[in-house]
Amino acid sequence: MRVQSFLHQSDSRYCYAISDTGVKVRLGVDKAEHLSKVYCVYGEDYRFGKDHREIEMKVAIEDAYYRYYEVILEAPRPSFLYVFRVYDEKGEDYYFSETGLSKGYIHDLSFISAFQIDAENEADYVKVPPSWEGRVFYNIFPERFAHGSVPLPKTHVNAPWDTKKLNGRPYVFLGGDLYGIKEKLPYLKSLGVGAIYLNPICLSPSNHKYDIVDYFQVDPRFGGNEAFRELASEAHAIGMKVILDMVFNHTSSDHPFFKDCLEKGKESPYYDWYFIYGDKPSLWKRNYRTFAAVNHMPKLNTSNPKVIDYLILVGKHWVKEGADGFRLDVSQGVSHAFWIRFKIALKEIKPDILLLGENWLNAESYLGPDQLDGVMDYPFLGIMSGYALRQKSALDTVYALNASLVKYKQGNNAMMLRLVSSHDIQRFFTLCKKDKGAYMCCYAILYFFYGFPMVYYGDEILMEGGNDPDCRRGMDWKEGNFKTIEFQTFQKLGQIRQEDALKSGDIHIEEKEGMVVISRKKDRKTFTLFTNLSGKSKQIPSPNILFGYRLVAGQVAEGGFAVVMETD
Repeated sequence: MRVQSFLHQSDSRYCYAISDTGVKVRLGVDKAEHLSKVYCVYGEDYRFGKDHREIEMKVAIEDAYYRYYEVILEAPRPSFLYVFRVYDEKGEDYYFSETGLSKGYIHDLSFISAFQIDAENEADYVKVPPSWEGRVFYNIFPERFAHGSVPLPKTHVNAPWDTKKLNGRPYVFLGGDLYGIKEKLPYLKSLGVGAIYLNPICLSPSNHKYDIVDYFQVDPRFGGNEAFRELASEAHAIGMKVILDMVFNHTSSDHPFFKDCLEKGKESPYYDWYFIYGDKPSLWKRNYRTFAAVNHMPKLNTSNPKVIDYLILVGKHWVKEGADGFRLDVSQGVSHAFWIRFKIALKEIKPDILLLGENWLNAESYLGPDQLDGVMDYPFLGIMSGYALRQKSALDTVYALNASLVKYKQGNNAMMLRLVSSHDIQRFFTLCKKDKGAYMCCYAILYFFYGFPMVYYGDEILMEGGNDPDCRRGMDWKEGNFKTIEFQTFQKLGQIRQEDALKSGDIHIEEKEGMVVISRKKDRKTFTLFTNLSGKSKQIPSPNILFGYRLVAGQVAEGGFAVVMETD
């Protein structure tokens, strides 16, 4: 038995509080190790040496490399010392502690060798605000979703709505606005949408608005601040929340603060709000930090207390205007110090505010009760693309999905924004090579998986589009798009997502006969999804089928799925 075979760290995703009396403990064990039993030996700190007990741990999740044993330790005062007692296939026992693997354990020396967790502080728990549970997110690129009936100046519009050649990138305007979004709220409700996520709407010279000139003003081409207030008010009236995309990593080079630096250099009070090298910034030399290598997007110094104070004011302003949360652009480029202060300040005025970051890869250091609640889960897209293109088997896909479940604490996992399309990447239907079956199976998995499922506008009607800017075409409102079996299936998925089991139930993922099978259970109800990309039809092992796609007489065809409901 090798010590390298075990994964554990206290006060981490391997051990964390889930309530004021309970702590989840997880031990990862290399699948090459064949253990017969695993126990957690635990007791209250300061008494562990003389008073400890054992509780058996069971395999909860399995990925390609590890089995994860879990148990919940409960006590009125959830403050524990603990070690693990493991038995090999021959029945020989070993102890795994902070000091490694040993044959036998001296409990009286636990104060220097045991793992420890003290979970008495409620502020340290990661919990999903009840008001957010089960919500389906719908991501809208405002310039491309809909024209409203309220007359707005359209002199900026320089291309027809159905333009497919969007060259010219940031300065091609089709004329969508916030009134158009407001008028489409009943349509979104019919899809089961519970939250709309708007790409940036603040004053900016571009169509994407990621180069902000004024953080406190909605771009007049979208209808101004009044249009946002009306949109938020009507969304709230039908039980829908509104997420705004905020850009705190950088501003536009046309922002008054940076323009002052261009003019005055070191004499500007905003000089240290940016990262400028030399006496004065130069657009031509680009002697300042930027987003990527974009001259007109100078990076803010979010370690500067004045910058932090200013951006907190921005956040508070939009909460007062009606925002329920934020998607934070380039969040890994913003200081941890900023997110800690921002979270505290915003929760003072809106306790259930939701903060979602744009971290494309591992985001563990940015997640927690003191920083971001979740991030956009682009690795989930990677898993789904491998499955859709048949590059990965059902078992490979199950292992990858399970691995993502142990990547973060359970509360953060439940607040990840899961996606397969966005404004930054090619649309999933295009990535799937227009394979409707693969596309619908992956979207079904998205709705059944942990976290918030996100639909990128137009994905429900199988819109096509390559990488930016092609993925940002105008929404295709032709009537025939909304009469297809695929659109109707999206509506059904949105409805079933409102079941308690899918909102907050336990999850179990496995492979059965070449299918990815996901079960969600809460109380007495279990909903199970069977997705079939195996190459041949499969019989569903239950008569209790609610609905499906490419489903006939209890059989799901290749490229189809079935949803089953059973009651204990």
